[in-house]
Amino acid sequence: MKTTSFAALGRHTGGYADVAGTSGQRERTPWLLCFLCLLIPALPAYAVPPGPLKSNGSPARVIAVMLFGLAVLGFLTLRRNTDHRTVNPGVIVVLLFFLLLTLVYGVGLLRTGDALVEANKTRAIIGLIANVGVALFVLVRVHTVRQRTIILGCLTAGLTFACSVGLLQSMLSLDLRFLLMPPGFVANLESEYLSLTERMGTVRVLGTSEHAIEFSVLAAVTVPMTIHFARFATNRTLRWASAVACCVALVSMPAAISRTGVLTLLACLLVYMFAFRVRQLLVAVVAGTIAIFGYIAYFPETFDALWRTITGSVQDDSILTRTADYAAVSQTFREHPIFGLGLGGAPPSAYPLLDNEWLRMLVQGGAVGLTAMILLTGGAIFAISAGLRRADSTRERDQAYMMGSVMVGILVSSTTFDLFYYQQATLTFFIVFGLLWSTYNIAVPEPATPGRHFVGHDTAGPPEG
Repeated sequence: MKTTSFAALGRHTGGYADVAGTSGQRERTPWLLCFLCLLIPALPAYAVPPGPLKSNGSPARVIAVMLFGLAVLGFLTLRRNTDHRTVNPGVIVVLLFFLLLTLVYGVGLLRTGDALVEANKTRAIIGLIANVGVALFVLVRVHTVRQRTIILGCLTAGLTFACSVGLLQSMLSLDLRFLLMPPGFVANLESEYLSLTERMGTVRVLGTSEHAIEFSVLAAVTVPMTIHFARFATNRTLRWASAVACCVALVSMPAAISRTGVLTLLACLLVYMFAFRVRQLLVAVVAGTIAIFGYIAYFPETFDALWRTITGSVQDDSILTRTADYAAVSQTFREHPIFGLGLGGAPPSAYPLLDNEWLRMLVQGGAVGLTAMILLTGGAIFAISAGLRRADSTRERDQAYMMGSVMVGILVSSTTFDLFYYQQATLTFFIVFGLLWSTYNIAVPEPATPGRHFVGHDTAGPPEG
């Protein structure tokens, strides 16, 4: 009797994740998703059409909500085109994250607040749908290395544009953040937050972001992405362009004068370094040292402001103000330990930005919200392992490490940054989360039924007698 186990079949074929890619269907490029990746960092999140969509009408958010609908429609209507059932662990993680926070939102609706709080609840659930929608669409739509590379290339191009805007703001005082804003759109942000501010006597650049911290995070994650394309782009022109883009990101990131950006960059490089050999790392350390001294020589004021911001954290008013609010967080958790105040239910007057997404989630979601954050973080960590297991070449391995470094960098920034409050960084995280998990599917054994057998099984019994 000949038998073939599921494990053996998976090893022989490279896993059932490869079945969909070899079914003979023509590979299609997800152009809408590519456009979204360009749009997210290129157009400010507060650039919206006037009228009813002014509060939640950011084009990137509207497209992300549409992708949620398309992903759900695909789950309900598309038929399985393979002989074996598969499940993507990333889909399970995203759906559980969505269900937990939807439960928090539903419980929060039982508690009525003022008009501002109720409006924040609506914005919060729309933002959640957008974030989950873009991740689900990536997970169900992207299957091949080529598709992932195109999407990452579009995202890198958009981030490079944002870094270029920040660099021009720093060096030439030239503000081009509204260069791509369509005619008729308005800035849904108070004028005091639109102007560039100063820290330690140095202007903090914004790029196309809502806050300098968000810009620093985006510039930091641009570094490993551009390094990857500088090594593995298909032609020399793209490789040189990626190298220049990496320099732009490295020069513009310190101009935000943000500790979070430095922390994010260190986290990204700490993960991405495992994709390199020791000799390459030594060369990178020498080049980085020269670059730091060169930056000090050409931009002494910016470096001094950043250095004093890092070393003077104990006396920083922005930190002292945030830590003074932490007592209210513990009090709220004692009063509402399970579901918190509800998604978007924290009054802005009592709970301003805490510079910590975990504490913000503790206020809004209690233990359930904290569980959702832990689930998402764990899913991101396991996604790196999943992507590396499916890597069949040096390029795919480097791409997996690059995407993992981006996710880890953004997650690290969430400890000093209200991540989900800012659209550009949040959507970037969920896109990369979906891309990394899109490499990995698990075969689901189907129960044996009379008259039915799996491919590779010989069901004939032994001869009698």
